[in-house]
Amino acid sequence: MQAIRISPEAWGRVWRVLVAAGPISRIDEEPVYLVTEEQIRLLRRKKLPFEIVPQWNGDASRPPRANHG
Repeated sequence: MQAIRISPEAWGRVWRVLVAAGPISRIDEEPVYLVTEEQIRLLRRKKLPFEIVPQWNGDASRPPRANHG
């Protein structure tokens, strides 16, 4: 499983593709979800925007935020 972040602008399009492809789980207050490798390949194939979020080791209460530079 991989954690991904979906931008608010693309959320609807990406969400529909993910749900049609299988189960997903929201893991943060932000739009961060656990998805399968197959779902990631599908998003890439359809050229839909998303960001892979580094997995955390469980010591922190939430995953680290990605730098948006």
